[in-house]
Amino acid sequence: MIWLLQIPAPILGFLWIAVVVGISVGGLIVFRKVVSHTRLENANAVSGTVFQLAGVLYAVLVAFVVVVVWEQFGDAEDASGLEAAAIADLLRDSSALPADSRSEVQRVLLSYTRDVIEDEFPRMQRGETIEEQSDELAGVWDTYLTVQPATRNEIAFFDHAIVRLNDLSAHRKMRVSTGEASVPGELWVLLLGGGGVVMAFTFLFGTRDLVVHSLAVGLSAALLGFVMYLIFALEHPYVGALSVQPTAYANVLQAWAD
Repeated sequence: MIWLLQIPAPILGFLWIAVVVGISVGGLIVFRKVVSHTRLENANAVSGTVFQLAGVLYAVLVAFVVVVVWEQFGDAEDASGLEAAAIADLLRDSSALPADSRSEVQRVLLSYTRDVIEDEFPRMQRGETIEEQSDELAGVWDTYLTVQPATRNEIAFFDHAIVRLNDLSAHRKMRVSTGEASVPGELWVLLLGGGGVVMAFTFLFGTRDLVVHSLAVGLSAALLGFVMYLIFALEHPYVGALSVQPTAYANVLQAWAD
């Protein structure tokens, strides 16, 4: 289903809402042909009470899921920003390393940054899984382990660089893990099934005006569709129009392009 997020957001959103509204209103029309409005009017009091209870329970569930996926999206943004910041710090501090290692350290860091932008992010945007330990990152570690600091100043900056390199690895792992996280299938069944139950309750309100009833059901379905679309989009923080972009890495690369 991730491939759906490759469709431009306005088109996907319109199609998504149109399908949800179409199914709901179509279901109402069929239901009204089977059950008379007179019979529904007699059950309005009971239907309204049960609908309120079901609506509150479902709203709590939806709110919980939205908060979870929103925090997950924020973690993905933070991971990318912190990883790029660690690269920038390492590049800046590399000027204090021994002259014979400085240029190689900068080269492998920039190579890693390009790999993230040109290879890893496009793969993540296609919904593919990337490795927690890449060849480019391994090359960065190998290069740092060949550095031989001599002066006290070089030793101090080298020790700090190793700390920031560990931070870089940790932020990369966070970026990978947030890209792989998703709403459990069982929870999606509960969300969709609960949404179907709530929409079914809207069929039970008795009114003689089918147009008004259809309008109420359609608007409720549109709201439900918007929420489902938001959850689906935020569930995959690196895929689609509403996704984390490699802007922070590009800024680092641009700053050190010369």
